[in-house]
Amino acid sequence: YAHFGSALEDLYRRFPSDVANVGGATTGEYGPRIGDPSADTWGSLWVRYTDEHKGQVVQGPLEDWAALETFEPPDTSSDALFAQLEARLADNAGERYTMADGDCLWQRMFYLHGYRATLEDLLIEPERCAQLRDMILEVMVRRVERLCKLPALDGIHFRDDWGTQQALMIRPELWRTFFKPAYARLFALARDAGKHVWFHSDGAIGEVVPDLVEIGVQVLNPQVDVVGRNRLRALCGPQTCIQADIDRQYILPYGTTDEVRAAVRADIAALGTPQGGYIVRGEAAGDVPLENLEAMLDEVTSYQAS
Repeated sequence: YAHFGSALEDLYRRFPSDVANVGGATTGEYGPRIGDPSADTWGSLWVRYTDEHKGQVVQGPLEDWAALETFEPPDTSSDALFAQLEARLADNAGERYTMADGDCLWQRMFYLHGYRATLEDLLIEPERCAQLRDMILEVMVRRVERLCKLPALDGIHFRDDWGTQQALMIRPELWRTFFKPAYARLFALARDAGKHVWFHSDGAIGEVVPDLVEIGVQVLNPQVDVVGRNRLRALCGPQTCIQADIDRQYILPYGTTDEVRAAVRADIAALGTPQGGYIVRGEAAGDVPLENLEAMLDEVTSYQAS
């Protein structure tokens, strides 16, 4: 918005989203001022360095395991949060598909304990890591259970970036034994209540995509160009819906409008099975030309109309 201002707003009005996000689980990751630490709901301190990104955690409240014994997690299912969420659902009045944040598990672990330390302690201090995982999981479960009681809510969105640009962050076997059962519990709550399960994960996550589908993910939002279009659809099977970002590392910022349109068509052709379907998602920073955003959105709607 800082780059394009009202022109970007005009584009959003011409191409409105079909989804209404009605409530996040946490706040504070995007601080009010560049360079100043900002505490999130869990007490992790974030510093951002531009207006376009939320930055990174510079201090977590559980960097020392001793602090875990007395740590009090937040209530992400409080009456105050849900009053706001229910008001947004009422304002929507059934007009758009509605989705609420189910929060993150893996990322919350390293936001609290530190990224490198958490990777190391999954092997060195597995009991401590399990204690941390379970504490976060119980907070998430309480939130999901309350979300499941909202008749007007259609889906619950979970999010954990599991890949680098080359590989999964941990061994797939460790992911399956340590994290998969926790996700399965959360997803089952949502599906048993008739809510759609959405899951976002960037990076090279191909090795665990079949596992995510197995335990109930219905809409997967991966980094398509890292996993590969055709491989992704094969891993998901025909019945999983794929919400795919048009490549924001290369095509959107540096491609021509024709290349952007071609990428949209390629994604739809590879991923848009009649059984599972495909949802186009375009996320862009200030390095993306406005004409490329318009080309992406126009190609999507043109394809739908053809």
